[in-house]
Amino acid sequence: MNKRIISIFLVLAAMTAIAQQKQSKIAYIAFSNIDKYITIDTATVRVWYALNALDINDENSYIDWQILEVGSHCNKYYSYFVWESDSLQTVDYRTNRSGRFSSRLLPRGRNGHGNWNELQYHVLIVENGKMRTYNRERLREYEGYYDESYPDQRWTLTQDTATVSGYHCQKATCHFHGRNFEAWFTPEVPVKYGPWKFGGLPGLIVKVYDTDHLYTFECTNVERVHRPMVRSKYASRRPIKRKTVLKFERKVNECPGKILGTRDMEGNLIMKTYAYEPLELE
Repeated sequence: MNKRIISIFLVLAAMTAIAQQKQSKIAYIAFSNIDKYITIDTATVRVWYALNALDINDENSYIDWQILEVGSHCNKYYSYFVWESDSLQTVDYRTNRSGRFSSRLLPRGRNGHGNWNELQYHVLIVENGKMRTYNRERLREYEGYYDESYPDQRWTLTQDTATVSGYHCQKATCHFHGRNFEAWFTPEVPVKYGPWKFGGLPGLIVKVYDTDHLYTFECTNVERVHRPMVRSKYASRRPIKRKTVLKFERKVNECPGKILGTRDMEGNLIMKTYAYEPLELE
């Protein structure tokens, strides 16, 4: 292996580490009671996406496993690992009625077991050309929701084609929230949606990643379903500015001890800082 190849490998490894370090620094002990959820639509298509998979065939290697549900008038995007944990916590609550969070039922995920991650603890609902993001934050004062246009990317189609996740795909590029992205979409699944906030291409987005390869969403499965699309009532959620959310998430990821008031055995604030590269820079 020559020096140039070694240098490229080290740079890519460092970038990946930066993106993934933050997944395991912020403890989160709370759950959402799914018994109180309401039905907002009926999902007819359900698409599963692996977030930063080391092995696309091994869900235990994912940072998160996320789901896009497509209905007649709504879309929903959320973390399956968090939904699974919330479901198990709800069943446990029905049984013991203590209201306590059970650590044995924490969300799965390669680096995120039992920890908060903004890409896991947000639920995105699309309706009437608007996307509403409900954020579940580590501090309640920053929980709320904010609205954006959907889709909000200006795509450039290329002539590149490839087989991705078993589908014949075409490549498209865009600049979105401060980063450059590349996406592979397939007309074989005629829905104009994708993972996270991505959409608007003439077919399902099967894979999308930023050009620094810090974040990758890749389809693992597409299902035809007929099932209720549900969400929390979010009765306590209030409007919050997206910029306020991003600013808080940067601070809490870079120095969680300072923001959360975490102290060591001697009572001193833990001021250790961490590298943080958010998906959305602006």
